[in-house]
Amino acid sequence: MSELDLLSKLSRKIFHDLINPASSALNGLELFKLTIPDEKKSIVDDEAFQLIEKSVGKLLSQLKIYRTAYTDISGEIFASVNVDEFRKSTDDFINHTKLNVNFKIENKQISKWSTIILSNIYILSVQLFPQGAGIFIKSLDEKVLLIELESDTVKFNLDLYKQLEDIESFSDNIQLEFYKLLLEQYGLKQNLSKIDNKISLKLAFI
Repeated sequence: MSELDLLSKLSRKIFHDLINPASSALNGLELFKLTIPDEKKSIVDDEAFQLIEKSVGKLLSQLKIYRTAYTDISGEIFASVNVDEFRKSTDDFINHTKLNVNFKIENKQISKWSTIILSNIYILSVQLFPQGAGIFIKSLDEKVLLIELESDTVKFNLDLYKQLEDIESFSDNIQLEFYKLLLEQYGLKQNLSKIDNKISLKLAFI
């Protein structure tokens, strides 16, 4: 068993154990809002209550995308995954960031490897574009993934981009190192280019 497979199996257990109580906490808040007496409804408008609700929702969305990004990374990587099911695990995460994902593709089924890679790219994009960005899925089939990322401002994390560009060098960014290990394990070649605040990323099987 490779170190990456071991990490995947460990992550699967951790996220399974954390998602259940986080989901229960969010469901409990929703139940509280539905059952609270009318004379106490003002509580749900309280800033502290809204902060708790938002924080729990954000935590759950992060756990869900991390589960997709880090667990079950081996096995049948060309297995079909329903696009809508994949988006259920990632859209909440996107909604808690400054990213905007354009996922208008005709495919109703995509390969498992692309869901794992895309999840990791979403997580990396939060660091790459702290002021926000658009992520445009231009092409997605069994062997090729083509994405354009366009920053909402002229500023983005240029240091991280250079580390992403220099795929052979070691980075102290653990998320980037994990992404590079995935490319190596899957046999994916990365082509990366930048014009002003727009980045083009193509991943294809060697």
